[in-house]
Amino acid sequence: MRLSMNVLDPGTQHSMDGRMSPDIQAAFHIFAAHWRKVNREWQYPAHTHPMFEINIVLQGSQQMTVGGQSYIQHSGDILFIRPSVLHSSLGTVSEDEMTYYCLHFDIDDLVLRRSLMTMDTVSLSGDSPELQAIRSSLDAIISSTILPDASDAQRGRLVTLNASLQLFTALSSWVLAALPSPARSTLPGVTEKTVALANAIEGLLQESVFTAAAAGSRAGSIEDIAARLGYSPNHCNRAFRQIYGLPPRQYLSDLIIRHAKLLLLDNSLSVESIAYRLGYRDVSHFSKQFKRWTGLPPMGYRQLTAESEPVKE
Repeated sequence: MRLSMNVLDPGTQHSMDGRMSPDIQAAFHIFAAHWRKVNREWQYPAHTHPMFEINIVLQGSQQMTVGGQSYIQHSGDILFIRPSVLHSSLGTVSEDEMTYYCLHFDIDDLVLRRSLMTMDTVSLSGDSPELQAIRSSLDAIISSTILPDASDAQRGRLVTLNASLQLFTALSSWVLAALPSPARSTLPGVTEKTVALANAIEGLLQESVFTAAAAGSRAGSIEDIAARLGYSPNHCNRAFRQIYGLPPRQYLSDLIIRHAKLLLLDNSLSVESIAYRLGYRDVSHFSKQFKRWTGLPPMGYRQLTAESEPVKE
């Protein structure tokens, strides 16, 4: 017998108006964050990396070169460095000692990532509410690094997590305040055609992961997507990386691992069935991939998340 009522969303019956908010699913990663005091002999050579970087001087002054331009940081000055931008530190300017804090971060939400990629500001100076919020969140993260709560590891972890969430909120506010209306959508020198291609690739990557999960098959590769769009894989890779700052293969891996983590929260699903849903025919291959991505095997991740659940009597 077929039911005539809408079993998916009975709340829509007799509704007069309504709006759906977009689903939000994002992961961020802060890593290689460190507090360091150095002497006048210390320097750091020119280098690039695929992450965003925030560098703040806490005591003394530092001379940094970012993208070929020199910056003098005094106490409290913050530098924001985008992925793949060449940068180096020439060390202290005149003092015998200098203290700084540096963190690298990544975000898989492509809207925020793309917006951050368009921010060509390096030196974050001023007293705007957005910059004050960034500084306040950094102070909280630094405090949790220098003075961790050794008596309560769980509380210390939550304090750091709370401060990290504040940082990403502050960065989002900074982007919103800096963007004109309508929002700036491209990097300098980037055509709308490149933006459209990158957006199409992103949509097909998302589609391939959900379609594969429903069918128990592997998600489509960038080669498959490029053929579908009528471009070469190299051209698609360049366009996607130019707009979002990361290769499409990495973004696809991020989508798969995020989906795997969500599935592992359901204890009714075996690791074998999860591997099958994600298109893996060999569960050991999935386990190795998951451990390479997260540092934990699937069952280790499941047990870790279960530790915080209340014990049932």
